[in-house]
Amino acid sequence: MARFQYPQVYPELEPTHAEELAKREVLLIDRHVAEEVLDPEDCLAVLEAAYKEEGMGSAVNRTKANILVPTHDPDLWYRYCTMEGGIRGMEVVAIRIKSDMVRYYTAFGKERSDWHCGFPGRFFGMILLFDAKDGTLLAMLHDAHMQHMRVAATVTLATRHMARDDASVLGILGSGGMAWTHAYLIPKVRKIQRIKVYSPNPANRERLAQQIRQILEIEAVALDDPRSVVQGSDIIAACTSSEEPVVFGDWLEPGMHVILTKAGKEMEPAAWKKVDRYAVYRSPIGVQGSSSEARWTAPPDWRFGGGTHPEDIERERKMLGDKVFNLPDVLLGRVAGRASTKEITFTSNEGTGVQFAAVALKVYQEAKARGLGRKLPLEWFLQDVTN
Repeated sequence: MARFQYPQVYPELEPTHAEELAKREVLLIDRHVAEEVLDPEDCLAVLEAAYKEEGMGSAVNRTKANILVPTHDPDLWYRYCTMEGGIRGMEVVAIRIKSDMVRYYTAFGKERSDWHCGFPGRFFGMILLFDAKDGTLLAMLHDAHMQHMRVAATVTLATRHMARDDASVLGILGSGGMAWTHAYLIPKVRKIQRIKVYSPNPANRERLAQQIRQILEIEAVALDDPRSVVQGSDIIAACTSSEEPVVFGDWLEPGMHVILTKAGKEMEPAAWKKVDRYAVYRSPIGVQGSSSEARWTAPPDWRFGGGTHPEDIERERKMLGDKVFNLPDVLLGRVAGRASTKEITFTSNEGTGVQFAAVALKVYQEAKARGLGRKLPLEWFLQDVTN
């Protein structure tokens, strides 16, 4: 049988275009390069600029989506997650892709989730960064470091506007990478003098407290009771893998600022009654002309998908009413982050493409300027047949 051939062949590139294409490259940037080049202050600045653009309508997100596929093991699911966003001022668009095997189990008396790709302890997360001027691929980046930094940087921006000016004690629930980046960034906007840490794993909480003392040179203590971490703290950061509440209403005190990584899971329903002001950052729910269910694709008996489910958001809106604000409005000064020293304020955020577009651009620019990353020919990623 004859080889397949298209009836139409696009012409060769003009000589000047061919010469330019031969010089263009795509950078492959791994986690270690991202850690080396991403300055925390730059991360805060680029995200603040992106959120303000979004608040003014010149940065856009497509709704975060999760596909959950059951396996033969009822406690193991395949999860595919994407989020996309573009920023006019920065002239970039990005898609962040995750591919996980998610397992649900009980540990330390609570329902928890854990995930991996291929092998336990290995993970897949990739950001594709595109040039919004000509559509070409600029870089492919590991997402791990940027994932933790963009979460902590977002709530740190909120903390700058919402925590009391005299806040000095930070309580952290959790002991992983997300907990560490919160401990690292929040002291940049408040004069934190003491950090209290709780994790149900004693070795992990002791390790994080020691790391805080040695690297950040801030007094840190590991406690064996989560309530003791919350009570007496000015700022609370929940950074857990728990699928059940870890923050309870009778623990909260006037003047606190509470940070939630999993808003629909980490706090009990009764605690929402203590909310005086809540700034949230997430992509819009659903797509134009569709219902909110468009953001989830899964069998009817899906387990915990990761991210905020539309039902949780609807419940949140009914409970809080006009106490809920969008974080970009707070950053733009349209809404006050705090009205008094007695208010209990809250913030949470869920991953968006705008976050990854902004932070990935900064990492790409710094890596390119320093000659870091693996260079691949742009020509490998372009076709001469229309898609």
